[in-house]
Amino acid sequence: MALPQPTDPTIKKSVTLRRSLAEEIESRTGPRGFSRFVDQAAEYGLALLKAEEIVADHERRVGPLSDEVMTEARRAWSAE
Repeated sequence: MALPQPTDPTIKKSVTLRRSLAEEIESRTGPRGFSRFVDQAAEYGLALLKAEEIVADHERRVGPLSDEVMTEARRAWSAE
């Protein structure tokens, strides 16, 4: 059975991680799951950066988000 081909080609990169962090990731994912974990973590980190950029842009154009909006956002975030 052939493995599904990724829609976005992968590339090999060399990254430096603290040994303790790398060991903990590998203990949870196994050696074959390590790259996938790092890929997903990077994607999540980029999503957070993009969200911060959206909020910063909104605040530049409109002003700070209200306490009510922030409370609603926190409630939605914790419900996931």
